[in-house]
Amino acid sequence: MKTGTSLSLLLEFLCGLWVQLPSRIKTTEEPGGLFICGPESKLVGDDASQSAVGGPSAGSSVGQLKSYFEELEEKLRVKTSLRMAFQCLSWISILLCIAQVSSMPTKCQLQQTLMAKTHNLLETMTGPVPLQCLDDIPVEIRSPTWALQSKNSKQDVGAAKAVYKSLMKVSSLMESDSFPQSWDADKLVKFQIIVDRQIEESECITRIKTQKEEDDFAVRDAALTDYFDKLEKLLKEKEFSVCAWEVVRREVLSVLQFILVENSNNFWLTV
Repeated sequence: MKTGTSLSLLLEFLCGLWVQLPSRIKTTEEPGGLFICGPESKLVGDDASQSAVGGPSAGSSVGQLKSYFEELEEKLRVKTSLRMAFQCLSWISILLCIAQVSSMPTKCQLQQTLMAKTHNLLETMTGPVPLQCLDDIPVEIRSPTWALQSKNSKQDVGAAKAVYKSLMKVSSLMESDSFPQSWDADKLVKFQIIVDRQIEESECITRIKTQKEEDDFAVRDAALTDYFDKLEKLLKEKEFSVCAWEVVRREVLSVLQFILVENSNNFWLTV
């Protein structure tokens, strides 16, 4: 049974008890007050004939008095218990309502608008690639675009997780403080902020469960990890040179462009 259905049934049951409790509480009292006969046979209520606890007469024995007070104590205990139960059920019902609302399914998707802003900022961050860097592109570094693509709804989760992993890798690459001076510092900061925002707001993607036969994220993850590790290695080997950064920028641009163009509208949460 689904969680939402179970909570609804439990709430319905509690509501039934809630409706019954006031009537049960009233069995120990009436509009005129509690019908308690004191030791002098006087009522606290309005009608002596409806006494709930028969009081002893003025000449009652010690045993009769003891019996009277024990019966009175039990009557008060029952009333108190019913009132406490009513209060407890009230709190439980409120908590269950909150739980039911929080368990309602919500969309957990990447935001296309944010991805597009990320791409635009990186693209306009600097001018054309310097001529001396055109031949400085390692042949062995090629993005595994297949790992970022969703061809049908069954692949959406695996592809979304792969995109999320790519954003994390991009964020890690761009944490350096040795960027080319020709890059627009303001756009660079905005780029980093939006990438980090996407990571934070889309973290729920990592917790989406799928059928075992449909979960191909491990294969995608391995390919992406190898790809971004090569980019990081390039930066270090080239000592974070302008040309090395241009290679990284162009590669990340191609990855973002592929993500935006090659995935269906169902892949995105457009807000």
